[in-house]
Amino acid sequence: MACLLLPATAHAGKKRSKPKRRGGQAEVLAGASACLPGPGDCKDDSLGKTAPSVGMAFDIGYRAHPGFFIGAGYQVGWFNPTWSLEDDQPEFSNAYQQGIFGVLRGYWSLWRFDIGFELAPGWSRQTFVRSEGDTRHYSQGFALRPGLSLDIFVSRHVFLGAKADVIFNLHRQICERTGNDTICEGGLDIRQARVHQLIGGVHVGGVF
Repeated sequence: MACLLLPATAHAGKKRSKPKRRGGQAEVLAGASACLPGPGDCKDDSLGKTAPSVGMAFDIGYRAHPGFFIGAGYQVGWFNPTWSLEDDQPEFSNAYQQGIFGVLRGYWSLWRFDIGFELAPGWSRQTFVRSEGDTRHYSQGFALRPGLSLDIFVSRHVFLGAKADVIFNLHRQICERTGNDTICEGGLDIRQARVHQLIGGVHVGGVF
């Protein structure tokens, strides 16, 4: 009888330890953000640059198949703007980008590893706050977030790894807001607010 029970017990134990790749899935990305040149500039030899800072993203959705995830996500990334005016005063006190996305991700799985290839369309706004006065410049509109992740299941439900997202801002609108007054045009002379962003770092989540 004991000999008959051993294979069944081993099979049940193997099934319990096998990564769960179907069901609800939630995940967090936390790490660094960097500016990528686009219609706007990330650097000027004499005026300064949009330097790196920190960023994060939150995704939640459903893994309907071991090789496919669909969900929604929120992303925010900060910049460290070192741009200066002619009198060497800082031009901006703060800069950041945030967006919401519909997430479509495919997986290639090997043992406990998942390699994810993501394409996430959505909407984003990128804001640069002037250091003096109550003025901020921002661009907003359609954005596309491709991403690449490498994760390992450290338990049946929890995975840990690394992820990198590139947020391409395909914005058609740029605005200047001072107090309660907002002007939105296609040709406002503010170069910095039309850049792209890279966010990469630690990726952790679970399937439940």
